[in-house]
Amino acid sequence: MTRYIIRRSLQSLALMWISTLIGFSIYQMAPGGPLQFLDDDPRRTQADVERLERTYGIDRTIAVQYVAWAFGEDWLPQTDFWRSGRCLSNADACARGIIRLDFGRSFSFKGTPVIKLIAERIPATFTLAFSSLLISVVIGFPLGIIAALNRGRWPDNVIRVSTVLLNTVPEWWIGLLLLIILGGYLGLTPLGGMCKIGDCTWQSRLHHLLLPATVSAIGGWIGFSRILRFEMLEVLNMDYVRTARAKGLSRRAVLWRHVLRNAMMPFVTGLSGIFLMILSGSVLFEMVFSWPGMGRLAINAINARDYPVMMALFVISSFLGILGVLMVDILYSVVDPRVRYDRTVG
Repeated sequence: MTRYIIRRSLQSLALMWISTLIGFSIYQMAPGGPLQFLDDDPRRTQADVERLERTYGIDRTIAVQYVAWAFGEDWLPQTDFWRSGRCLSNADACARGIIRLDFGRSFSFKGTPVIKLIAERIPATFTLAFSSLLISVVIGFPLGIIAALNRGRWPDNVIRVSTVLLNTVPEWWIGLLLLIILGGYLGLTPLGGMCKIGDCTWQSRLHHLLLPATVSAIGGWIGFSRILRFEMLEVLNMDYVRTARAKGLSRRAVLWRHVLRNAMMPFVTGLSGIFLMILSGSVLFEMVFSWPGMGRLAINAINARDYPVMMALFVISSFLGILGVLMVDILYSVVDPRVRYDRTVG
């Protein structure tokens, strides 16, 4: 097991390196360029453009830019060709590379370090995402169990019809509708933000979090309830469940010890994409509810061609996705005792 974890970790590092190489090349070859929105002055000359390109180090080849971005400017020779003009004139401006958590400075946020921008937004994004995930589990699991245990009866029919109806409506549209009704007309919920200006107590934060987290959890609890219902119905017809009942075990013991444990396996597989879902799924809700998270930062960076911020978000997303897959591979042996990794298993 230990050798397997080490081997998979090394494979994940190699995959991470390949993803950064491909992503960096795609961003660099995209039309427009990072200088498109830096200076809108019609008096700008070609000499000014070349000066800015040299200052930001984007006049060099893609390979040289990648080495400086990934490993740091100190890996390059101290010449005009290899190192940027800003780095040569000011040693403090030299990028240290993403391996040392230096993603450079933002073009559109007045030279603010990218890692600082992301550090300010990560708590908001993860707060919204994990709150919605918690609500999804709290609502979806009981509904799935109730629907499976009452197959064909009115509780099952009500749950299935309600989930189908909610699934046909975009969640962001439901969020806008509730925001207009509850926040605009009734004044029961805030219209946006993480807390009230001048009052950032936990009560104010919870009040602002309740509606966005609930709306973003709709898709989660619908999916959880459907998957759990389907898997429980499959497990309930297994021979070992009938054997457990014939041995005289109570219904509660059969449900918790045999049915639910085996029905949970698909959720372990789904955990591989949980981190990507956290980042990608929160973009729309952050825009709708004016939530100051990484989703809004990504939209602003894309609109402004802010490549340092875009690449930083790409690297973080890739890392979380690869980490999710690695975590699932390890969790399989914990959740399912039948899974064992040895020398013969790749």
